[in-house]
Amino acid sequence: MEARNRQMTLTHESSDSTEALVLRAREKDADAFAELIGRYERTALAVGYSVLGNGENASDVVQEAFLRAWQRMSELKEPARFATWICGIVRNLAIDQCRRDKHRTLAIDFGGANALAACDQRSSPDPLHELSSREQQEIIAKALDSLDEISRPIVVLRYYEGLSSKEIGQILELSPQAVDMRLSRARQQLREMLAGSNAGS
Repeated sequence: MEARNRQMTLTHESSDSTEALVLRAREKDADAFAELIGRYERTALAVGYSVLGNGENASDVVQEAFLRAWQRMSELKEPARFATWICGIVRNLAIDQCRRDKHRTLAIDFGGANALAACDQRSSPDPLHELSSREQQEIIAKALDSLDEISRPIVVLRYYEGLSSKEIGQILELSPQAVDMRLSRARQQLREMLAGSNAGS
């Protein structure tokens, strides 16, 4: 149910409401901009995280993106498309950071991902369970790392943020059909990699 509620985050909020906030933010209304941050920060973090694979780095990129957005609100020609615009800024900043660090090794920080996605906060007292969970996370991290830079954010936005193909397409500027096609291929690729890892263990 919670994932479904997250899926409808962009859909349920009216474009008029977003437009009004953007128009107020253009007039340097800090409260309006703070509301925009609260509304779209999670999705922006998911986009940054899908590129960088690290919750802390994603958070830094998102902060920089919102700062740039605040300074450049006049450049947003379609206020209702604020989510697409801010996520595009985040994605470009994250890709730039990756290019600056050509030797970066993507190691998905699942601690950051759990915090980002507001996953189960309960901790297990069983250290063997913790070890098993950590090993599984590392396997999934390697599998995600094998995806291309477009498919990875699609997978993260679908399974961490619960967004629809249409919403993901709006953020990444793809058609819903293209999102579905990449998602299908990514699922098959992940399934094969995870099956191979389990067989080798």
